[in-house]
Amino acid sequence: MNHKAKAKIDNLEKLKIERNKLELYCTFQEKLIGLKIDYFKENYNTLLGRALLPYDPSQNIRVNDLLDSANGLIAGLLPGLFKGKFLPGVVLKLIQILVINTLAKKR
Repeated sequence: MNHKAKAKIDNLEKLKIERNKLELYCTFQEKLIGLKIDYFKENYNTLLGRALLPYDPSQNIRVNDLLDSANGLIAGLLPGLFKGKFLPGVVLKLIQILVINTLAKKR
């Protein structure tokens, strides 16, 4: 859509065509956002770990993998609390990252 060049809508038929274009565009954007949310829900642990840990990228990957292993153990010990649940998993990961960042700053 070219927002810079505004076409003059001078009849009802053009208005309906423009509305249909906008509805199609909005539907596409909603689906795109939904796909991004689904991707984040499936990969939040990796995305958060690699983006927020205070080390270089290769170290972030290793630390993130260690955290994921630890979280797997935690989920095994508390099966009803964390296993397969998005929000508790994000909270746990964020707490771990905050602790690591705090300890890294104290060095």
